[in-house]
Amino acid sequence: MSHRILYLSLNDGSDMRINKEVCTLSRKAEVVLVALGPDPALCYAKVHVHTLHFVRGERSAWGTLVRYFARCAYLLLTERYHSVHIINEPQLLALWPFLWFQKRVVIDLFDSIFLRKNRPGNRWKLLKRLVYAPGSRVIVTDENRLSLLPDFLLPTAMVLPNYPYHLKEDVPKMRAATLTIMYYGWLGELRGTATVRKLLAAVPEMRVLMAGWLADDSSRELIHHPRVEWLGVMPHAEALRVVAQRADYILCVYAPVNDNNINASPNKIYDAIQAKTPVIINPEVKVAEFVRENGIGYMLPRYEEFDYVHVAAKLYEMRDSFVFDQELRERHTWEQVEGVLLQAHCV
Repeated sequence: MSHRILYLSLNDGSDMRINKEVCTLSRKAEVVLVALGPDPALCYAKVHVHTLHFVRGERSAWGTLVRYFARCAYLLLTERYHSVHIINEPQLLALWPFLWFQKRVVIDLFDSIFLRKNRPGNRWKLLKRLVYAPGSRVIVTDENRLSLLPDFLLPTAMVLPNYPYHLKEDVPKMRAATLTIMYYGWLGELRGTATVRKLLAAVPEMRVLMAGWLADDSSRELIHHPRVEWLGVMPHAEALRVVAQRADYILCVYAPVNDNNINASPNKIYDAIQAKTPVIINPEVKVAEFVRENGIGYMLPRYEEFDYVHVAAKLYEMRDSFVFDQELRERHTWEQVEGVLLQAHCV
């Protein structure tokens, strides 16, 4: 392969989107991945890369971040790549002066700091011009997030949906006598932990399967609940099979506290389609309309307090009533959209 692509993840290589993107790019180029985390064994993406630079340490530790960004800066200064793939604005800001040494920079925005600060579109336009200046292409996860970009970015922006790989096997559902909810991915107080805790308190017969990255103390405490089964960090394909086989629902809630949450583009929606397992979602999230239109989940009354006992009873009653259209399953797959990523990198 004549092309080399530098992929800067600021993750340990276990994230589903990172794995999909690295796998796709590796078929057309030699991928150099820079990752960080406490355990290199969780770098599932390493099987796809030509060269792995793994910075070992806690992501929240300043020393780890300094070593990570120093490694990235060194590679950007000493090597010339066909393209560089960089995720979200914090990395972009930290490495901003070094990115100018590369001819093509693809910015992957799926957790924008400007949306967290409730500054969508042309708000803070001059600052955004400066931040995004090194970029050649910008990738977002859906049309809604595309509409939230500043106008000057639209000519270079592309939509790469957060779809999973097609789940080809037909995994039989093993229903338990009690309601079983899968809560996985990025696990935080405002993205599901608070809802799970309140449901468990109100419904003694409910069980929860948890897997993913624990983002706060309340989530770390939740995994010790007697009716929570902690599955750790696992490859996405394995988590999808657990969902398909054991879960009645996938929890997919976001506290409507900022534009980033309200405009969330969760892969769980499309995981639900592949695993034939409905989501539980709150109506404040814009993607909830897609869930309603396609009949692939249960809509909570709202994110804030509601009758958890009544909701749990409805969930149990409805768990066998959802039908997943085969055409919908075939359309919302990574295989259908990965060409956008290759186009962004010109490979």
